[in-house]
Amino acid sequence: MKLWWLTVALWGLCVAFGPTKASATLLFSGGEDGDFNCAVGGSCVVDTTTGRFRAGWAREAYQLEGLAADPAKNRIVTPPFSASSTLWVHAQYCSVWLNTGSCVNDTTASSQMIRIIDGAGNATLVVQGTGTAGEVKISSRSSSGTFTDLVTCPGTIGITLQQVDLSINYGASGQVTLYNNSVQVCTYTGDVTNGDGATTLNQAEFSSARATNGGQLYTGEWSEVIIADTDTRAMSRFTANTVADGNTVGFSGANVCSAIWNAKPFNDANYGYSGSNNVVHECTVNGTIPAGAYNVLGLVMSARALVGTSGPLHFDFVTRVSGTDYTSADFAPLPSFSNIMNYIQTTNPATSSPWAVSDFAAVGFNVGEKTKP
Repeated sequence: MKLWWLTVALWGLCVAFGPTKASATLLFSGGEDGDFNCAVGGSCVVDTTTGRFRAGWAREAYQLEGLAADPAKNRIVTPPFSASSTLWVHAQYCSVWLNTGSCVNDTTASSQMIRIIDGAGNATLVVQGTGTAGEVKISSRSSSGTFTDLVTCPGTIGITLQQVDLSINYGASGQVTLYNNSVQVCTYTGDVTNGDGATTLNQAEFSSARATNGGQLYTGEWSEVIIADTDTRAMSRFTANTVADGNTVGFSGANVCSAIWNAKPFNDANYGYSGSNNVVHECTVNGTIPAGAYNVLGLVMSARALVGTSGPLHFDFVTRVSGTDYTSADFAPLPSFSNIMNYIQTTNPATSSPWAVSDFAAVGFNVGEKTKP
């Protein structure tokens, strides 16, 4: 069994500033190339350029060249998450003109920035450029590809890295609201569905509000993506990448924790692996979270893995807390490399209480994996 992990983004802590409602559910958290799938046939590039993500919180942005198409060819896709009719989508975003390397507020008509997928698998709500600088619009979209514009949102796209939050109450008597750096820029109340009968949302896609044109290359740059069922405006996502060998190190491969699992972007030619069952490999993580007082919504793990024709066919994520290993349910990788995303632990398994920021910097805290039959 060969299990290769994208640790550059594998170990993500999603931390929330201030109070969150007791029933808040974290549906997805991702920030690096192991946390998303790139659309088939598209180009999705890891970008480590300063200013295109928040240093201290993230280590990279995901870069998507803009194209005015339905759907955009170059887009990143979350795994399906628990279906909900109430959705908040949060991210850091910068629209970059690659000729200068600067963030710009230009948009292109019909260039799709965010696509929200309904429970039937259709892109039902789309945030897309209008062609006016700084302006996007929110449209509903039927499964046949018919768009109904709901609201125009001037002042959405800025010339610096910015926080974007999209709030959706999905229904015939619903609402959709878009925020720039926590300030409302537009809202629509009424029927926000596509009319095809779906009542829930369970996936999201991201691209660029500005399309490349005539050799002028424009990209959408995404980081710190969080999807939840409650207000995300005070949330941030921290990437706790692996750093060094932890308590148990049973995999083969050179510098599994410090190099292979800590690579950015991932490299399928280099991996940590084991051909035996019940082998554990654990790593320490970067626990240097920016200063502040936070509530922790969850610890989120992702992996990139494959299995061979013999040997272990499954693996478990491992979290080591206070001297004890806690494992996930079994995951079954494919015979070729693929991303296994969004394993969420909302509580500390040692205490069954919500995570505390100090848990991740505690002596002996490790993350890793265990091979299974």
